[in-house]
Parts: sequence; C-alpha cells; structure tokens
Amino acid sequence: MTEASEPVAPERAARARHTPSLALRLALGFALAFASTALLVVGVQALLAERFGHLVTRMSMQGQTEDIFDGFVLDAEKRVVGVALEPDDAVGFDDFFANLKFRVLDGSGQVVASSEADRRSLLAGRHVNEQPGFFGVVRFDGRDFFVGAWQREVQGRPYVLQLARSDRFELLAREAVTPAITDTVVLLGALSAVIFALAGALAVRSVLRPIRAAEEAARSVGGRNLAARLPEHAMPAEIRPLVRAFNGVLQRLEQSFQEQERFIANAAHELKTPLALARARIEAGLDREEDRTRLLHDLDSMSRQVQQLLQLAQVADPQALRKSRVRPLEVAREVLDHLAFKAHRLDITLHLQEPDGEVQIEADPGALFVLLKNLVENALDFSPPGSDVKVRLEITGMSVDDHGPGVPAENRAQVFERFWRAPGQARAGSGLGLALVREIALAHGWTASCGAAGGGGASFTVRWPR
Repeated sequence: MTEASEPVAPERAARARHTPSLALRLALGFALAFASTALLVVGVQALLAERFGHLVTRMSMQGQTEDIFDGFVLDAEKRVVGVALEPDDAVGFDDFFANLKFRVLDGSGQVVASSEADRRSLLAGRHVNEQPGFFGVVRFDGRDFFVGAWQREVQGRPYVLQLARSDRFELLAREAVTPAITDTVVLLGALSAVIFALAGALAVRSVLRPIRAAEEAARSVGGRNLAARLPEHAMPAEIRPLVRAFNGVLQRLEQSFQEQERFIANAAHELKTPLALARARIEAGLDREEDRTRLLHDLDSMSRQVQQLLQLAQVADPQALRKSRVRPLEVAREVLDHLAFKAHRLDITLHLQEPDGEVQIEADPGALFVLLKNLVENALDFSPPGSDVKVRLEITGMSVDDHGPGVPAENRAQVFERFWRAPGQARAGSGLGLALVREIALAHGWTASCGAAGGGGASFTVRWPR
C-alpha cells in the first residue's frame, strides 16, 4: 500500500500548485466578460452597418422627398411644371448636383421637373407604372447611385418622384464620422477596462473576506476545542452550504469524541472491578478449587469484554467490512451449531424457521455471524430452563424471540446502548452485546429494534433492504 501511494502525493501537490486561485479565476472571469462584451458591441455595430445601411439611406432619402413634394410648382391647369425648394433644401441639390439628383415624372412618363438641366429619367429601363416603391443601386453616367421612387397624386393626377444619391455621401460620412467613433470607442473601452478592473478587485476582496474569516475560525478548531463552529451568517449564499456541511462534520466529530470518552470511561470502569478482584485473589492465594474457578470466570468475563471492545472498534468503520453475497440461512445454522452446547446446558431448545425462498444479501459474513450470535446468546441468558428460543429468517430481515421477562417499552430504546443494564438486573454481563448488534447493523445500513415476543418475552429484529 505504501509503495502504491507514494507517487500520488507529489502528483496531487503538483495539481494543487497549478490550480488557479479563486481571486485569479474571478479576475479572469471579469476580463473574459469585458472582452466578450466589447466583441459583441463591435460585432453588432458591424452587422447593423452592413445589414441596415441601405435601410438607413432609404429612410433618409424618403425624408427628402417630403421637401420636394412640398415644393411642387403648378401651372394654370394644375399640372406640375417644376419644383421650388426652400433655400436651405436647395443647397444640397445646387452644391452637390453631381451626387444628389431628383426627377418628377407625370403619368405618361414625361419628366416635368428636374434638379438639373438633364431631364433624363433615372430609371430609364422601367415603365413609370412599375417605378413606385422601387429602391436600389442604379448605374447612371458611369457612377452608382442609390435611387428610390415614390408616387403622389396632385390635383387627381399621379406623379412619380425619382430621388438619387451617390454613395460618395456615405464615404464622406464615414471619413468624417469614423475617426470620431474610433476615438470614442477607444476612450469608452479604456474607461470600461478601468471600471471593470476596479469592480473586479472590489468583488474579489468582497468574496474572499468571508472566506478568510472562515479560515481563521477553522484554525481555532482542534481536539480540545471541537465545540467551535464556522460563522454562517456572514457567508455568501454559494459558500454557506459548504460551511454548514463543515459545521455538521465538526458536530459529528464532537459527538464521536464524547462517545469515545464515555466509552473509554465505561470500559475502564467495567474492567476495573474484575481486575481488582482477580489481583486480590492472587495475592490471597488460590489454595481452594473454588477460588481458582471464580478467578477463571472473572478472566473469561474480562476476555469476553475485551473481545467485544475489539469487535466494536472494527465495525465502527464501515470501510473495514469485507462484504460479499451471503446466505443468512447458512450463517444462522452455523450460529445455532456453535451455541448448541450452551443451549443444552441451560435446557433451552433452539428453533430455526427458514424463509419461504432463497435469501441473499450483501454483508460481511463474520460480522453477520457475530450479530446473530449475540442476539441468540442474549436470548439464552434471559430464557428460563425448559423454554425455547426461535430464530426466524425472512426476505427482509430476521428476528430472535425468547420466553424471558421481556424488555419494558420505556427501556427498549436503551437496550442497544453501550454498557447499559436494566435497573435491578442481577445477571452478570458487559452490556456490549446488543450495542455490537446495533453497530454492525448500522455499518451495513440495516436497522435493529426491540419489541415484545408473542410468548411474552423479548423479540429483537434486524431489517435489511429487500
């Protein structure tokens, strides 16, 4: 075992050294969140610019059409003969006539108004009735224009307004706006990085503060101070279950230490009197056969107590059990064969009631033998001569019934405690047999209980899962 476990420690230590701390994980988390947010913003802006650039241009051009429609000039017959724009609106078409154009067509497709001397239709390849609602890029005089067509009725006559805008406007806008946007993004990015860094540092400090408090409290816990507990009220909700579980471990350890101290004190008390008597008899001499017999009886009693103490120590750790598929019926037969001589000497009959079908369970065979042996021995010790002890096996457990005085209902929960004896009991015993039964049952995940037998005695039952 030692040779196999030696390389594991350096490997675990190396993994522990390479495991990032909680502070580093939080810092990396904040950095990743900031980088992801920045990439998302840039991606969304690029997507919007790519997918919705034409839509924005169309909406802008549609707004310009309102100014043109409002500037229609009519003749005496209420026909559109030209466009008179407001001075502020005409600036764009006068100064940027090469990049901004409009045409007004009547129902026959004749151009009745134009932003320049050229009166060619901007959508020469389309009939006037097919033009309303059109928007797209059109090649005109060797250059690309965004061209849109809108229709409106004036004095009951339909007119189509063609509006064209060169893509140079978009390029100029990008050249003018991009540096400002870039500087703004850089500035906001730098400020965001600083804010994220400060927020991350504060968050890390806030998260680690209760953990350090728990660490200091844990350092105060020791063998002489198992009553100490880690504070739960100041812990974050994510860490509180871990602290609560650790406090539960401390509570169980404290109870185990207390039980161990009581166990040691009781064991010392139980062995002190027989040892003192044995020493006194040896010092007084063993000339009589009666003295030698009594001494041997005391030594046997102490040996049995020591053996039961060792068995209790073994079954206290469930990992020490060697479980396998066991037939309880075979174990029961071995136990009855082992105790047949004692039962014959006490004039008590042992009965075994077999189950209806074959029963197999996961158990340690030796521990199961000790459990059933203690139950049958306890029944033999309390049964009167001429009676019987019945061992009954079932699919879900087993029980041992006797015809003794029984156990009062108020004492049935105490019979499994270590060194417990019924009030006024004169029979010699260590008080460990039934305690060993309960420990073996708990180690296997079973339950042990005490009740009343049909014949008036006691009935001890052990249940296991089907």
